[in-house]
Amino acid sequence: MENNLRFNVSKCKVLTITRKKNPIIHDYTLGSQNLTRVDSEKDLGITTTSKLSWDIHANTIVAKANKILGVLRRTCTKLMDMKTRQTLYLSLVKSQLCYATEVWSPVNSVQISRRVEKVQRRATRWITMTKRGELSYRERLLALDLLPLTYDREVRDLVYFFKSLFSYIDVNIDNYVSFVGHG
Repeated sequence: MENNLRFNVSKCKVLTITRKKNPIIHDYTLGSQNLTRVDSEKDLGITTTSKLSWDIHANTIVAKANKILGVLRRTCTKLMDMKTRQTLYLSLVKSQLCYATEVWSPVNSVQISRRVEKVQRRATRWITMTKRGELSYRERLLALDLLPLTYDREVRDLVYFFKSLFSYIDVNIDNYVSFVGHG
């Protein structure tokens, strides 16, 4: 290699992504060493599985977001300013739930959507300092000027599509979408 960088074989893995019941499996080597085959791998904060199921990733981010929310609830008990609580939620919790949703967004999984949304439901009760039944989730969202996370993900998907369509990001959209009358 020109840059004299060497691959660390122990850090290199093979992940075959397919939905076939009996995929064709090949052994891969680097130099003379076999690469380890895995069923899932985390890269850039996103856990991808061989079947492109996002359950493991969703479970991980929901657990992490719940832990952060729990720490906030325990350490900020005397914090009464709603805007400060909301800022803490947006920067520390929601950022975990929304990271790279353009990749893993649970469009076909109601269970994943519900688990992710449940974190925001709990967070909005904490931010508004309300107990169950005092304000509906919709009322809390309106008071905080927030969207349900399902809508938030749709907006992020549309923004990504817009940026792709008008070449704000380097994605050849013609590989993924065909337009009527588009050459």
